[in-house]
Amino acid sequence: MIPQRLQLSGFLSYLDPVEVDFTRFDLACISGANGAGKSSLLDAITWALFGQARKNNDAIINSKAKQAEVIIDFTYEGNLYRIQRIKPSGKTGQLEFFVRAEDGSWRALTEATLSQTQKRIQSTLRMDYDTFINASFFLQGKADQFAQQKPGDRKRILSTILGLEVWEQYREEAAERRKEIEKENHSLQDRLNEIEAELNQEPERRRRLALLQDQQALVTATRQAQEKTLAALRKLEASLAEKRRSVALQEKQVQDTTKRLATLEAQISGRQAERDGHAALLADEAGIRAAHAAWQSARAEVERWNLQAGQFHQLTGQRAAHELSITTARTRLEADQQILQNQQRNIGALATQVAELQQKMAGLEARTADLTKRLENRTAIQSEINRLVESISDLNAEKTALKPKMDEIKKRIDGLAEASGSLCPLCGQPLTPAERDRLLIDLSAEGKTCGDRFREIGHSLLPNVQQQRIKQEAELTQLDGADQELRSIHRQLSGLQENLNHLQTQIQSWEQTGSPRLADLTEILEKLAYAEADQAALAELDAQLAALGYDVNAHKAALQAEQAGRDSENRLRAVENARSALQPLERELSDLTAQQTTLQAETQALQAEYERGQDTLQAEEADLPDPDEAEDHLRNLQEEENRLRTQIGAAMQNVNVLDTQKERKEQINTRRTELSLQIARLKSLERAFSKDGVPALLIEQALPEIEAQANDILDRISGGGMSVRFETQRAYADAKREDRKETLDIIISDAAGSREYELFSGGEAFRVNFAIRLALSRVLAQRAGARLQTLVIDEGFGSQDAEGRQRLIEAINLVRPEFARILVITHLEEMKDAFPARIEVEKTPRGSRVSVISA
Repeated sequence: MIPQRLQLSGFLSYLDPVEVDFTRFDLACISGANGAGKSSLLDAITWALFGQARKNNDAIINSKAKQAEVIIDFTYEGNLYRIQRIKPSGKTGQLEFFVRAEDGSWRALTEATLSQTQKRIQSTLRMDYDTFINASFFLQGKADQFAQQKPGDRKRILSTILGLEVWEQYREEAAERRKEIEKENHSLQDRLNEIEAELNQEPERRRRLALLQDQQALVTATRQAQEKTLAALRKLEASLAEKRRSVALQEKQVQDTTKRLATLEAQISGRQAERDGHAALLADEAGIRAAHAAWQSARAEVERWNLQAGQFHQLTGQRAAHELSITTARTRLEADQQILQNQQRNIGALATQVAELQQKMAGLEARTADLTKRLENRTAIQSEINRLVESISDLNAEKTALKPKMDEIKKRIDGLAEASGSLCPLCGQPLTPAERDRLLIDLSAEGKTCGDRFREIGHSLLPNVQQQRIKQEAELTQLDGADQELRSIHRQLSGLQENLNHLQTQIQSWEQTGSPRLADLTEILEKLAYAEADQAALAELDAQLAALGYDVNAHKAALQAEQAGRDSENRLRAVENARSALQPLERELSDLTAQQTTLQAETQALQAEYERGQDTLQAEEADLPDPDEAEDHLRNLQEEENRLRTQIGAAMQNVNVLDTQKERKEQINTRRTELSLQIARLKSLERAFSKDGVPALLIEQALPEIEAQANDILDRISGGGMSVRFETQRAYADAKREDRKETLDIIISDAAGSREYELFSGGEAFRVNFAIRLALSRVLAQRAGARLQTLVIDEGFGSQDAEGRQRLIEAINLVRPEFARILVITHLEEMKDAFPARIEVEKTPRGSRVSVISA
């Protein structure tokens, strides 16, 4: 992966859009003050490629921006690619992936989802985030991550760098699979025990089957005999059934004749009652005719009253219409009067509200003037805060740089104090006691100067500046609150003014129109000066009603008398009908009486014949055995036979299933043999996948390659004076033990001999770290199937003396042909001119700025 162009905005310290063109150089340093944003450029590259940086999620968004956006163009395997990644605040991010087509356009490689697009990017690069940063990036504080570990932990770190953790995952998966198979094996053993217990029941099951079969044969014979007995009874029952039907027919004939006789007698009784009623009406004929004459007189009186009632209702209807008009006019005037009276009361309250609003607006205007005066200082306070932030950043950077320098001085002092002989333990040059004492004094003075400055920064300067920043930020926060309050007051004043104008408009409208209208309505209602034509018509109608003289009670009494006499007309008609129907009714009664005598004789004869048949049937039924009992007995035998047949079937199935269980037993034993073999194989895999298995072999294979690569680089940067060797085993302190302890010691050889890594000074150790780290990068890239084309060094020139820095620069130049792009981050001014190009980073009030300068 070779970066060509990087564009970012709203990302970490970069607020405004910034673009870096990498095509202008193959080797450059990124320089600038501490905190200026140098490392943020590297974060932008890893975040664009893999969505990961030192900070993630919304933390990568500049505090003054709404979103972070990074676009990177890079070449790989002859193709030009572009990745655009955007992260809006509080929302899901966006990711786009493109490749440059032959016609110069960008062809989209973006997948359906963000995660799928990320997988495609990693597939194209043949690297994930961890492999990329371990192979291409020397990040701050991580160059010595491998070498600074205890010898016993270095294999674990190397395993992580080489990506061998996957073998632990393989071991866990093999163990999990073994546990599942062992669980299945235990389950099969339990099933095998159940089958063995069932097979032991075979003799008892066969004995029970034979016993049930004997019982079934006996019940079958008994059931067949009972069926023959029941068949004979059913033949005799059929003969008696025919006789029962004959007797039942005779009984029905008697019942039918009896019903006909009862019907005839009821008809005779009804005709006799009808004849008696006609006779009674004819006896009361004179009274009925007198009542009919009185009813006709009452009808004439009702008709006279009905005529007067019509005239009365007509006049009353006209009167109601005029009354409605009068009431409607009065109601409308009273409603208008009520509305105006309510408005009159409201106007008094509005005048009070006007005074209150004017008083409140005066108070808000005074508060506005006070807040405006306070806010005039906000710009000055913000400038002071920016100055304090830069001071804090500078002091922290200086403090951070002093700590390793003091440690190095102390280490050199301790080495000189403990050394004996005439050679310098630091450089190996001849050293007299006087020179050693002078060197100790110089180092002590330099250490004290650094310590005093370190403590001054930590105990005095930095706390004071931080306290000033906190104070200024608190004042700025208060001013932000004042600004919000001022905007709120402006909104309140606008609303209050609008309310005041509305109230004053209402009061003016009432004085011009409402008040005069209320006085007019009050006078009209008091003088009844409304609906005057309707009031005159109403008085005239009242005079006409009085002259008519209609009496409602007399009208009701006449109606009641007419209704009471209406039945006299029906009774007179009934008298005429009775006179014409009496003679035919007498002849019908004579015929019905003759039919009654004949039907009574027929009923007596049928009753005697039925009684004789009933006696004969009862005598024959008394000698017949009970067929229901015989049928119940047969049914019980059949149920018993069925029950035994079911039990025989179940017993036979229990015997037959034993053959199936024998087959299952054989299958289970075969399966358990297979599972035992799988368990043994999986245990072997667990041992092979453990840290002492395949990962250990891979490390043993990788170490010679790493050692060769590291020595090649170390030879260049040490002028051929240093080499490195890895030892993976050492003897135990106990001399009696024949085995050796697993370790990973780094043995460094120089002109003074071979020593362990921990005994070298900071500058020398950094050269070893640099050589080992670059060797690991080469091996890791080769194992990932990718080419190592870009190298980024964000590390450690400050720990080197002038000669050491020069050798590192020479080493970088020596490996320069192996890389298409090398970036080195430094804050040392004297290092800038050692590179053919540099990327200057500076901090401004609008965020970090970048400029590319070529030599």
